[in-house]
Amino acid sequence: MRVVFQDRRKTGRLDLEATEMAVRSALHRAGARALSQLLQFPAPPHEPCTVACPCGQQAHYHQLRTKPVLTAVGPAEVSRPYYRCPACHAGQFPADRELDIENTEFSPGVRRMQALVGQEAPFDQGREQMKILAGLEVTAKSVERTAEAVGAEIAQGEQGEIQKALQLDPIGTGKRARVD
Repeated sequence: MRVVFQDRRKTGRLDLEATEMAVRSALHRAGARALSQLLQFPAPPHEPCTVACPCGQQAHYHQLRTKPVLTAVGPAEVSRPYYRCPACHAGQFPADRELDIENTEFSPGVRRMQALVGQEAPFDQGREQMKILAGLEVTAKSVERTAEAVGAEIAQGEQGEIQKALQLDPIGTGKRARVD
């Protein structure tokens, strides 16, 4: 911002586009720092702390681990408890599930943006749109993967709705339709 004001004093003019992009960038950086602070999960308060493991055993708290996450306001970092099962050796991050960032480094908001630009244009063009419109650096491949994953989730949900509709009693006979 200092550069913007210095330039204005020198020339007497203001480049509004450059100024608004500089302000947006500064606000995004501040927002990302604030999100990083909010995404600092504490270690469990007492030992032993466990969570259920899919194998049927209990996973034990091991340590706090950090993970980068690209959010709608820029790169942030989440620090969350890591649990490891002594029986099957599987690790898990319950906070990732809670935040909807399990197996991804993109926040739900960024994934929604990627899906939107990915369905409207070629994936590289979607990457460019993310940079211009949101100030976010993503790859064309991440736009492609996200758009495809969201499309698959939508198709799966629609298929479930179709199956429910097929099982309804459309005539009022009191019997459900057979689905084979």
